[in-house]
Amino acid sequence: MPRPRARRRVAGPAWAAALALVVAGGAHAAPEVSISAGSTLGANGAPGEGGAAGSVAVLWPFEERFAFGAVIHADDLGTALTDLTDANFGTPLGTVADRHRWSFGAGWRAEARLLESRRWRLLWGAEFGYGRQERDVRGKVDDAVSGVLVATGPALLWTAAAGHSFGFTTAWKHAFVSREADDGRTTDWAALGLAWRWRWARSQ
Repeated sequence: MPRPRARRRVAGPAWAAALALVVAGGAHAAPEVSISAGSTLGANGAPGEGGAAGSVAVLWPFEERFAFGAVIHADDLGTALTDLTDANFGTPLGTVADRHRWSFGAGWRAEARLLESRRWRLLWGAEFGYGRQERDVRGKVDDAVSGVLVATGPALLWTAAAGHSFGFTTAWKHAFVSREADDGRTTDWAALGLAWRWRWARSQ
């Protein structure tokens, strides 16, 4: 039975080969660039108040209703605040950021077009990849863990001119990470965002 490290070495080229096949199969169609920005919510870790979220993906269409490509992402999961006091007199000095947690990584993204009209597209996407989660105290990392990260959710897009689209995205995310060393690690959260997409036209 192959060791986990060996499996990762095999999985990488396999995914790369799958992407190459999709790109080759859809060589006649231009890829679509997708950029989304928004916020996270519902994080089950600590800190878990949420923060900014963003992703960038490049997707190649194939088989008319589907698309496949690569994605990078970063999610701020929350920042805890603490009150400072004067050590000698106990005078309040104000509130500052203390612990902070975020997740970032990269992976593969697949999409299926559920509905389409002249101006609107309803898509459902799914992601599978690698995520790293870090906790820091005023910039100094004191806990980090990596693992498989999966996500899924819909996107509603309005088609504008010149290959541009605008809309809304929603994603439910799950990180397969251990909480034994730190029970404040986040395994589940959601991300809501605004999306901009652009598909350039190939020269004839």
